[in-house]
Amino acid sequence: MKSLKEIVIFLVVGIILILLDNISQDEKNKIQVDDQLLTQLSQSFELQFGRLPTDEELTNLLITWYEDEIIYQEALDRGFDNDDEIIRRRLIQKYSDFIKTKSFDYIPTNEELRNFYSKNINLYKEPAKISFTHKFFKTKNDLKQDIFFSGNEYIMANKTKIDKDFGEGFFKLITDQQDNKIQSIYGWHEIENLTIYPEYIKKFEEVQNEVFNDFMFSYNSNLYEENILEISKKYELIFK
Repeated sequence: MKSLKEIVIFLVVGIILILLDNISQDEKNKIQVDDQLLTQLSQSFELQFGRLPTDEELTNLLITWYEDEIIYQEALDRGFDNDDEIIRRRLIQKYSDFIKTKSFDYIPTNEELRNFYSKNINLYKEPAKISFTHKFFKTKNDLKQDIFFSGNEYIMANKTKIDKDFGEGFFKLITDQQDNKIQSIYGWHEIENLTIYPEYIKKFEEVQNEVFNDFMFSYNSNLYEENILEISKKYELIFK
């Protein structure tokens, strides 16, 4: 592959052939081409075509990029971005993403993770669950067993699942178990083979990956807010 200098020379020759050049050097804005840009162009080409570009293809990519860049710069100079909500939102998103990338290289220590785990212990609670079988009757004294829409056996089901299937508060009725025949919003259920698994807190070692993800989410959010606060010091909000 040609050197950066050779590619730039080739680019200039190509540009001269397709663009009018009536502006003096002193009046021109400088547009920088560096190794990072060439790498980006090459990688984009490789993602699309599954191979690296030839020297000629890379030069054409660079010419296209240059034409796009001067059009973009000219549009900015003429204020085409003013009052354009789509452009505004795009720039906000790009800068927000830029702020968030600042934390990519940060790796928390084990002590930091354990401290985060201790301060947010409720995040790592395993809710109570129950297993049971039941016979469904439409009325309390009905002797004929009916078919329940979600089946007659539940294994390691939590409160959310039970209350969704039977009605709000049914999980508590089962765990309190004042009677083995309990009423739901659908009818009556004769509870059998009940096993209760109490709520417990997961050990740090069990949830270390989860703690890491939660820590990084919190860290990124705080860093983002700190950056926004720092940027806000440069501006003043005025109501007219």
